[in-house]
Amino acid sequence: MKKNLSTLFALLFSLILLSGCTLTQQHSLQVGQKALAAENYAEAVAAFEKAGSYEDAMMLKQYANAWLLLEGGEYDAAADAFRFLGDYKDSSLLPSYCEARKQEGLSQAAFSAGNADEAVRAGAEAVSLYTGLSLFRDSDDRAEACRDLLYTNASDWMNAGRFDAASAAFAALGSFRDSADLQQYCRASLLMQQGSCLEAADVFSEIPGVLDSAAQADAARSGAYQEALALRDRGDYQAAADTFRDLGSYQDAQAQRNSTLVLLVRSLIASGSYAEALQKLNLLENPSSLFPAADAAESDSLSVFLQVFANAWLNAHAGVINGFFSRSLLQPYLEPGGELDSLLQAELPDDKVAENYGYVFEAAEPLEFLRLDEGFLAAKVHATASYYGANYSGNAMNETLMILIDTRSGNPRAAAVLPL
Repeated sequence: MKKNLSTLFALLFSLILLSGCTLTQQHSLQVGQKALAAENYAEAVAAFEKAGSYEDAMMLKQYANAWLLLEGGEYDAAADAFRFLGDYKDSSLLPSYCEARKQEGLSQAAFSAGNADEAVRAGAEAVSLYTGLSLFRDSDDRAEACRDLLYTNASDWMNAGRFDAASAAFAALGSFRDSADLQQYCRASLLMQQGSCLEAADVFSEIPGVLDSAAQADAARSGAYQEALALRDRGDYQAAADTFRDLGSYQDAQAQRNSTLVLLVRSLIASGSYAEALQKLNLLENPSSLFPAADAAESDSLSVFLQVFANAWLNAHAGVINGFFSRSLLQPYLEPGGELDSLLQAELPDDKVAENYGYVFEAAEPLEFLRLDEGFLAAKVHATASYYGANYSGNAMNETLMILIDTRSGNPRAAAVLPL
């Protein structure tokens, strides 16, 4: 009987001890949960440690410890700890949150160190990560704070003339406030710094209401105009003419372009680039207003030369060569499917001698004579020839030619020809 009583007392004592232990663990669990809710992570870890294996105390301890790592700036270790917890509570979202906090910290440090590139990169990455976690904890507030920091620094850089850094920061901010317009303003200002005045003017003109963009656009065009004048003074006539052309209706830019092309034509003639000189002459809107007309006596004396030259030109390019007619040579001058083209297709087989078919030269009518410089004239000539054949005649071939005539030797010769 005594032995049975002893066993009973021992069992009751164990139950009392066990009950006390459970109550202690339960209390520790509750303390830890309150500390966790208050974000007192070190206190929570200690309390969950005392709770041992009671309910989910061990998981809560790991969760609180991961938060302790995060708040201590050990973002990579914290992210790993949350990944280990899988789907426990909000652990699946917290690795991204850890990375966002990491990038936010890197951005702040880079701003303090004056490293604009890293500050913008990390700040933009943080904003992107926080935006992907919208409504999760304080992600929205942190994203806004990152944007504010980027915007403030971008504005400071812009005001300090650091347009490359400011442009990158405003671009990273996208549609935040007026960032898109300010990015354009910075990009245009950077182009101005780099000497690309025309491109800068175009960009400033796209945002006329942003800051002083309208005035800056005018200043950019003025800079381009002055640069074109400088290019012309240095003898770079083509670049100067292109710049004046691109200035459009700004001041007298088009008149300046024409006068620059005159210098270009004369410089090409002087260098022996005759064909290119004709091409540039043809670009002039009204060459007769820029070059003097040849006098009447000279025009009359050149008319005979032009008749002979136009005849030779048409013969060579229409295919009447030594009695052989080659449609392949004529083809560039035929209208596909036209009356003459159809006739040739029907009557003249390829690669055959056609003794009774071909073209006969009719006339060369000078339309204009311009004195380009002391030794060269330009003549615009309308030349005509007619096709003749067994069953058809009278179909005219017309060609307008611009001919560069070299008169330096006393006898005129064609230095270059440009079909128009």
